[in-house]
Amino acid sequence: MKERRSKIVAMSAYSSGRTESVTMTEELIDGFVEELTEKGRSQESLKNYRAILIGLYEFLPEDKRLDSESTGNWRRWLKESGYSARTINSRISALNSFLQYLGRREWQSDEFHYSNEDTQPELTRAEYVRLLQAAKASGRERSYLLIKTLGGAGVRIQELPQLTVESLVRGRAQLKCHNTDRVMHIPEPLRRELLDYARREGIKEGPVFVTQEGSPLIRSSVWHYVNIVSKDARVDEEKANPRCLWKMYRSTFAGIRSGIDLLIEQAYERMMEEEQLAVGWER
Repeated sequence: MKERRSKIVAMSAYSSGRTESVTMTEELIDGFVEELTEKGRSQESLKNYRAILIGLYEFLPEDKRLDSESTGNWRRWLKESGYSARTINSRISALNSFLQYLGRREWQSDEFHYSNEDTQPELTRAEYVRLLQAAKASGRERSYLLIKTLGGAGVRIQELPQLTVESLVRGRAQLKCHNTDRVMHIPEPLRRELLDYARREGIKEGPVFVTQEGSPLIRSSVWHYVNIVSKDARVDEEKANPRCLWKMYRSTFAGIRSGIDLLIEQAYERMMEEEQLAVGWER
């Protein structure tokens, strides 16, 4: 196992063209998980490690170069994306274990985060709907659209300037946040509302959410537009912000994905049972 690992890591380091970096591959992740399996880690832990490392893999630039700079960028991105201290720490711990597997302890981090974020109440889907209703009832269209864009479509606050009229016409937006590029499908109901809003506001190109002078909204203005309807919506002020909207969006998707994964596992097990009936060893 150690000989195979050394060979894989050496090949990855060579392919990156830099001895001080490693090209992260799915084969490396598989090898790491295989080693954890041999150490007797639970299936739940294995799934968690794999999911974290796949997330890191998707975060890395196209060359998938893993080094002290890229790992540092990932840790900063986790913090700036509004993850709880507990979540950040679990991801850093997984990264440290992976780096130890690669023989790159010099890239490990001993910086862990401590805060009261884990006890902070989270925004529920029902509260999100109440925010939309309150914004609509008070005629605050911009607040309504910002809440729906951040919480309904999962656009990060840093990505708002990249949501343009052109992207609405295409129905998808090319978004970049730090070193992560992604193509986001814009849900049709939101796309129609944003296009109508842009037309009435005379915004023919560029960012959808802008000031009267045409500049993209700054972070504090976005927070204000989201928070201003919290009282009428009967939602705690500390919940009515872009960070909580993003966390709610992620939680919603995670719940849906978990349900889908369970259905896939059940369908696969049924298939295995049918094959067992046909060609099982039992007599």
